Amino acid sequence: MNDNNPYSPPQSDVTPPPLPSSNGELLAEPRSLPASAAFQWLAQSWALVKTNLGLWVLMTLALFAIQAVMGFVPVLGDIATSLLNPVFTGGLLLGMRAVERGEALRFDYLFEGFKQKFAPLLGVGALTFGVLILFMIIIGGLLVGMNLDAIQEGGFDPTKMLNGLSVGLLAVSVIIGILVMMLFWFTTQLITLNDVPVFESLSRSFQGCLRNPLSLLVYVLVVMVIMLALMLPPGLLFFAQVATEGSMVLLVVAALVLFAELLLLAPWLFGTMYVSYKAIFLK
Repeated sequence: MNDNNPYSPPQSDVTPPPLPSSNGELLAEPRSLPASAAFQWLAQSWALVKTNLGLWVLMTLALFAIQAVMGFVPVLGDIATSLLNPVFTGGLLLGMRAVERGEALRFDYLFEGFKQKFAPLLGVGALTFGVLILFMIIIGGLLVGMNLDAIQEGGFDPTKMLNGLSVGLLAVSVIIGILVMMLFWFTTQLITLNDVPVFESLSRSFQGCLRNPLSLLVYVLVVMVIMLALMLPPGLLFFAQVATEGSMVLLVVAALVLFAELLLLAPWLFGTMYVSYKAIFLK
């Protein structure tokens, strides 16, 4: 059959856009990208992970299992999880880079961050944990200060303290939270993929976020919509169980469906961490 048949129906190319070529060299200044870049990150990330999706899911399952085991240890387990999260993430990023370069993905990339970048990535985890604790102390101190008179008079009531949470304090909390998030958004990528020192990575990450507010905002909003959509099937199963007062089977099925969706979503989002970093920071 002649491919140049003028009567053949038009065909559209729905192949995701290729990953941008890069030599891996860090730009002196991060790029500023349009809001539409968020959709390119999601498309490029899926193109990157889908060819090894089974192995990515297995690695994600192992990561969830490790975090669950650490969570069984009171206090120390949560601290260990916070400290080691950047180390595991670094390994996954190295796996993403290997796949992009045409190398075979291996399960042990999950632990590659322990071999190559352990000290700086652990430092990022410690900084993240420390900043989180400091943030909680500041907000807690502001809440107590707003109710200091009641405490001194002996009429302190924790519920009243929470009721005193003003709109202004909420706004301050949100602003501080966003600024902290900007500091750490790209730090793991900068350290893992380009050997940027820890404190320099904080400033570069902040600068990269500052130059791309719209694309990052759209990305966060789209991910939120995706997560809400994924919660719909298990949510319907849950409400069906409640409405019919049926057995616990529906609840178990709902939990399994949600868990399976998370196993697919997590590698996709890890991929967006890689491709968005490349688009903003690399030549």
